[in-house]
Amino acid sequence: MAVMFGSVNFGAFKLDLENGDLWKSGKLLKLRPQPMRVLCLLVSQAGKPVSREEIRRLLWDESTFVDYDVGVDYCVNRIRSVLGDKAQSPRYIETLPRRGYRFIAPVKRERSFAEPTVAVLPFDNLSRDPAKDYFADGITDALITELARIQAVRVISRQSVLHLKGSSRKVEDIARDLSVDAVVEGAVLHEGQRVRLTAQLILTEPERHAWAQSYECDVSAVLTTQYEAARAIAECIATALRPASSAIPLPLAARPVAPEIAEDYLKARVEFDKMSAEGIGKALQYSRDITLKAPDFALGLALHAACLFMLGYWGHAPIREVYPSAKQLALEALAIDDGLGTAHLVLAWMNLLLDWDLNAAMRGVRRAIELSPSDTDARSFYSTLLCFLGDSTQAMREVQYALKLNPTALLGNQYAAWMYLHMGQHARAEAQAKRTIDLFPGSLQPFFVVGWSAWYQCRTEEAVAALEKALSHSREALSLSYLGHVYGRLGRIDEATDLLRELKQSRAAQGHAPPIAFAVIHAGLGDIDAAFDWLETAYRLRDGYLFWLPGAPGLDPLHSDPRFAHLVQRVGVVPP
Repeated sequence: MAVMFGSVNFGAFKLDLENGDLWKSGKLLKLRPQPMRVLCLLVSQAGKPVSREEIRRLLWDESTFVDYDVGVDYCVNRIRSVLGDKAQSPRYIETLPRRGYRFIAPVKRERSFAEPTVAVLPFDNLSRDPAKDYFADGITDALITELARIQAVRVISRQSVLHLKGSSRKVEDIARDLSVDAVVEGAVLHEGQRVRLTAQLILTEPERHAWAQSYECDVSAVLTTQYEAARAIAECIATALRPASSAIPLPLAARPVAPEIAEDYLKARVEFDKMSAEGIGKALQYSRDITLKAPDFALGLALHAACLFMLGYWGHAPIREVYPSAKQLALEALAIDDGLGTAHLVLAWMNLLLDWDLNAAMRGVRRAIELSPSDTDARSFYSTLLCFLGDSTQAMREVQYALKLNPTALLGNQYAAWMYLHMGQHARAEAQAKRTIDLFPGSLQPFFVVGWSAWYQCRTEEAVAALEKALSHSREALSLSYLGHVYGRLGRIDEATDLLRELKQSRAAQGHAPPIAFAVIHAGLGDIDAAFDWLETAYRLRDGYLFWLPGAPGLDPLHSDPRFAHLVQRVGVVPP
C-alpha cells in the first residue's frame, strides 16, 4: 500500500503526512492518533477506493481484539467532524457502500525542497542473462549517487526506489507517492566489453517527456558515462523547473578504470546496498580486490572503508580491528580525491567512534553534506551529532529532511522513529514507528519504539504487547533486555530473570552481546550497581552506544544517581 509523504493541501486545509498535523487557516486542529492515521491514508490514496479492511490493518494487528467496525466508523466520523464534512453530501470523504471510502477532494502536494526533486527508477537489464542484473542495478545506484552530488537538485534515496524494480505502476503515481518533480527511467545493455545506456527524464505536473539520451561506451568508461548522464539530467531539470537559475556547479567526473575494476565496483555497490551482513561481506570481498588491483582508485577505497565501518558498527566484526583500517582507507581516498562525500562521512564516523572527537566528526559530516546534499546517510548522521551536542531543534529538522529524501525505506523511517524517541517526543515517535510497521510489517526495531513510546506514556499493557511482539520476531540481545526491563519494573521478576538468564546464555554462545543490554535489564530489576558495572564495561570498550546515553530507553532508573551524570560528562554528550 503506497503512502504519500510531505505536506498536501485540500480545500482550506493543510495536512502534514509525516508529523500527522492538520491545519486550517493557520490553526492547528485536534485529531486523535487513530483518526489521523486514517485521514493520512485516505489523502495518500486520494481518488482511489480504500477498503475497511485496509483501515483495519492500518490500525490493529491480528492479535488485537476490538470491534473493528465500530472503531473504523468512529475514526471516519471524527475526521468528518473536524473537516466539517457530511456523509450524505460529502466534499472530502465519500462512502462506498459495502466497500469502504474514497477521498474525493482535489489534493495538491507542497514541494518538499526548494530545489527540484528527482527519483531514479531501477534501470532495466536488456541483456538476456539475469546474471547481468547487477550491472543495471549498479548503474542505477551510481547515477543516483552522482545526482546526489549536484547542488541544484535533490534526488530520492536508492533505498526508497528499490521496491519499484520491475513495477508497472504509472509514473504519475510513483511521482505522487515520492513527492518528486521528475522521474528518470532507463535501461542498460551489457555485451562483452561494450555498454549501451539509455535514459529518459519525465517531468510531472503536467507529465511530459523532457529529455532522452543514449550512450555507448566501453565498460572501462561506464562510470564516466553515468556522470555525463547525471550532468545532463540535472541541467535539464534545472532549466525546466528553475529557468532563472545560474549555471550549475558540477563535481569532477570519475576517471576511466580497467573493465574488471568497473564491474567489481558496480557489483560491490549492489551488494552493499542490500544492507545485510551477507551483502556487505560480499561487497567487502569485491572492495578488497579493487584496492589490491587499483590502489589509486578513490571510489573503491571509499567503498572499502564504508564496508569495514558498517560491519563493525553492526557488530559483525571486531571494531578494534576494522575501525582503524576504515579510517586509513578513508584518508587514502581523500588524499586522491577530496571531493568524495562517502569518504568524508566514514572519516567523520571514525572521528566519533574511534577518536571520540565530536567536533572533528561535525566538521567531517558538514563537508560530506556540502559535497553531496542528497546523501541521506550524511543527513541522518548530522542530525545525530546535533542531538549529541544538544541542538534538538536543528536535529529534528535534519531528521525530517532525510526522511523526505528517503521516504519509503526501512532504515530512514525507523531511524526517524528512534530519534523522536531519543528526544523525548514519545507520541511522535510512536506514530512514526507505526507508520514504519505499515510499510514494513516484518520489521523488528519499530516495535521497540512503539513499546518504549507506550511505556513512557504510561500505557503499560500496550508497551508489553509491543515488546513481546518484538521478541517473537527475534530473540536478540535488545529484544530480551527491553522486555526484561519492563517485566522487572512491573514486578514480574521471575519472567525478567528468565530473560536475563537467556541473555547470558546468548552471550556465552556467541562470544559477545552489547553491554548496554545487560545495563538495561539490570536497571529494570532494580540492580543499579550491576547496571553501572555494565555501563563502565561499555565505556572501557569505547562502545559507541554510550553517545545515546542521556536519552537511551530503559536507563531512566539510573538518572538520579550521580554516577550517571558523571558518565554522561565523561562521554561528552549533552542531554536532549
